[in-house]
Amino acid sequence: MRNPSAPAAAICAVTVVLFAAGCSGGGSGHAAPAPATSSPAPATGTPVSVTEPWADSVTKAPSFSDGEVVAQAANATGGREMDIKGGVGSGILSVEVNCEGKGRLNVTVEPLGFAFPFDCVAGRVNTIDNETNMNGGVARPHTPGTVQVTASAGVRWAITVGRRDGSGS
Repeated sequence: MRNPSAPAAAICAVTVVLFAAGCSGGGSGHAAPAPATSSPAPATGTPVSVTEPWADSVTKAPSFSDGEVVAQAANATGGREMDIKGGVGSGILSVEVNCEGKGRLNVTVEPLGFAFPFDCVAGRVNTIDNETNMNGGVARPHTPGTVQVTASAGVRWAITVGRRDGSGS
């Protein structure tokens, strides 16, 4: 006699196998990792981050195709302060950093008070992508702003800061 719950059990088993396969990782044989993505953070400036341990490089700045690049640096060490082209004000501000070398990197965006630390690892390039929604924030459009990066000795980094419209994204 046929078990009426067998099709449901088979569907569950296939779902579990597919889910487990999608979550496997840690091997060095990845072909093309999914791009790092994140959602806009609340207006408070709380960062949302996704790290991708197989980032491209620190010798070139991360790409940003979803809006306007407003600050950028590559193959940097130590600290640096960069002006935000056009200032801060409204929309979504995205900060993507690649780093390599053992140590810590800190990023601060002023006058927003948006800041985050990131631990870098020796022997591989790591990426962090943080966004903040500037709508309703402390700054008005075209308020001068800066991105400040500090990094431990031995850490190399690259950064791209981008701005995009936050109306429907």
